[in-house]
Amino acid sequence: MKLAAFIYAGALSPYALKPIAGGSSAYERCLDFVSRLPGLERTVVAEGRLELPDGPYTKVRREAWTLDGLLEAMDEAGRGADALLFAWADEPFLDSALAAKMLGDFKRYRAEYGFADGYPIGLAAEILSPRVIPAIRSLASALPPGINRASLFTAIQKDINAFDIETDIAPLDLRELRLELACDTKRNALLVERLAGAGVSDAASALELIPRNLELLRSLPAFVQVQIASGCPQACRLCAYPLFGGDILSLRRDMPREDFASILDQVVELCDDAVIDISLWGEPSMHADIGGMVGEVLSRPSLSLIIETSGLGWDHKVVESIAEGGGRGRIDWVVSLDAWSPELYAELRGPGYEEAVGFAELLIGLFPGRAHVQMVRSRENEAELEVFWRGWKKRTDQVIVQKYSRQAGLLPERKVSDLSPLARRPCWHLKRDLSVLVDGTVPLCRDFSHGDIVLGNALKSRAGLAEAWAAGDRLHARHIEACRAGDPAGVAGGSGASCLPAPCEACDEYYTYNA
Repeated sequence: MKLAAFIYAGALSPYALKPIAGGSSAYERCLDFVSRLPGLERTVVAEGRLELPDGPYTKVRREAWTLDGLLEAMDEAGRGADALLFAWADEPFLDSALAAKMLGDFKRYRAEYGFADGYPIGLAAEILSPRVIPAIRSLASALPPGINRASLFTAIQKDINAFDIETDIAPLDLRELRLELACDTKRNALLVERLAGAGVSDAASALELIPRNLELLRSLPAFVQVQIASGCPQACRLCAYPLFGGDILSLRRDMPREDFASILDQVVELCDDAVIDISLWGEPSMHADIGGMVGEVLSRPSLSLIIETSGLGWDHKVVESIAEGGGRGRIDWVVSLDAWSPELYAELRGPGYEEAVGFAELLIGLFPGRAHVQMVRSRENEAELEVFWRGWKKRTDQVIVQKYSRQAGLLPERKVSDLSPLARRPCWHLKRDLSVLVDGTVPLCRDFSHGDIVLGNALKSRAGLAEAWAAGDRLHARHIEACRAGDPAGVAGGSGASCLPAPCEACDEYYTYNA
């Protein structure tokens, strides 16, 4: 079988060119992987702004790659070949034995698309028959122009029955860990470095060693919630803030802009990129300089922003200025409504229904595709769930039905259904998130902001945030230990909870995921 290989390096990070565990870089390892493929006749590398060294391959260079441009280049690279293998240049653990097996199955069953399922991202490449690339390109025309690791499969899914697909199933399903074994960010590069140091080099070693080294997976935070304003215009029934925040309707403490800027600088220094949420306990619109606070995030290109809001108290001119000032591509808005009818809204949230709905409609127009309306699903509003969904779906595709949280036991149980896993897992929020209160305090987590477990203070020094993150390692380790309790194999998935910190035992937010 004549094979062509197409390596995508169009958005390659400098991390992909750095040595891993004292050895070769991710890019060098990817090239080595490709060189050992059976039947390989040629290799094409899609190069972007980061110039790559010459080698035994053909380079196709574009300053900015789009999905259509990528498929066009793949079509050209695959001409005359029986199969085209597609790989990302920053994935150092691509497995040659797995690829050879997939290529054999691809040829044997005359497949048109081959992929692996159940493995962490970064262990297996994708295989295509060159003759179907034009059809994939046609399907991809309806997708956003950006390229991500799921782009090919997402395009194929739009008419999946039109393709003969061959899937290699992993002997152990690790998808729930949501790993990306790629040197694309500081966060993932650190993860790769740690795993390589532990002995991971291919699919077999990854499946063996990752479940036994879960403590290595907590690399750097991806989601940072910051309380920029303490006041709130509503004391909502489904929220715990009125129970521990005091008279939140009268509070007026704002985080100074210079303190917020310091926190953002620490985030960039610690982890390069992150999602910043400025809605931790309090209404962002009540900050006296909300436009400036948003501007601080947008002035740091590696950060993106989420604004969760009641939709009340906003100056529409400020919001329009944010949209015109570059916010459309880097801000996601979430308007919490929780009800469809004005009567239920007033019961759950208080006054302000018309203003909130009007603000949601304004955002839908100003931030297309990035303005969301949200209902927290509970027993009180379950009867309106369907009409809420259908009603807002007529105006936008961005409708969120959020799981109800008891918030570390402060609120009564109002869940309509239990979605928690049968076996306890280490908490996603301890693994991925940091929360910062208005005075800089970093609590255990968002849901235990009122508690006595404090990781540190982001404003006490230039390393305050990093120190707080490091302090969370021991608590994350306790979660892993608790999950392994009663599991003789030592693999996460046990049901024990004896090692958990007290507030975590009654919490079921451990399986929800932010970023």
